[in-house]
Amino acid sequence: MSDEAAPIAVVRRLGREYGWLLAAVGLAALVLLCSLPFVDGVGMSWNSGDPFAAPAKVAPAAASGTPESGGPPTSAAPTTSASPSATAQQAGAARRPAARTTSPTPKRTTPPAAAAPKAPVAVGPEGGAFGLWRMLREYCEATYRTDEAQLRHGTGQAENNWECRRQGQNPLIDMNAACRREYGSAAFAQFSNRNDAFSWHCLRR
Repeated sequence: MSDEAAPIAVVRRLGREYGWLLAAVGLAALVLLCSLPFVDGVGMSWNSGDPFAAPAKVAPAAASGTPESGGPPTSAAPTTSASPSATAQQAGAARRPAARTTSPTPKRTTPPAAAAPKAPVAVGPEGGAFGLWRMLREYCEATYRTDEAQLRHGTGQAENNWECRRQGQNPLIDMNAACRREYGSAAFAQFSNRNDAFSWHCLRR
């Protein structure tokens, strides 16, 4: 056998004896190569369409507690940012002037106006001069037991002129008392003409 044929024979003999081992190693390498994207996280990104664009790895949050300290690890306190709407409301409240607090002015209550006194109303006597003489005559009879009423100074005087005629004395007639006897306690006498004895009337408020 020549020197060139000897290596070839050795290779053929090794291929026959160890060919299955090489095939198994190649298949294992192929499987490992195919599973590498799934194990390492490198592969096709179906969202971006870029091959081998793996998502960035997020570093785990550092815990405040460490095994050396002996205490349980605690999560870091979350940081809160001010809400834009709350900030806008605070700015608006700062610009808005404070409401004035003024005490209400007390209303002045005016006392009710006093009612005007009622005008007196004439109630009698009816029948003119004869009616007046009849009313005074009845007063004289009830007061002095005489049925005579007469004028002391004639018809030209209204005040202090009518009297009851009685033997011995002629008392003057109280005109107010005569009206009260005829028309009640609220009645009073008043003349309309000072120079006319028959201008007396009885009125009531």
